[in-house]
Amino acid sequence: MKKLFQKILVKVFKKVIKKAESNNDVVLPEVVDDPVEPVEGEPGGDSKKALWKFLLQTLISILTAILTALGATSCMGIH
Repeated sequence: MKKLFQKILVKVFKKVIKKAESNNDVVLPEVVDDPVEPVEGEPGGDSKKALWKFLLQTLISILTAILTALGATSCMGIH
């Protein structure tokens, strides 16, 4: 029974490998030379509003991390 199972596995793997070797068609997407302009209001743009939005979000994230760390240590019972 063990040899029969091994023969079946070998046949299946050989078929899979042959199929994988025969499907080597690679289609590369065309490269567009036009640069993409940033959308107004996006962080990649040059607007002051986007800069302030980024700075505010970063500050909020930092404060949230600090407060989370303080809250986690206060729950541990370490004095």
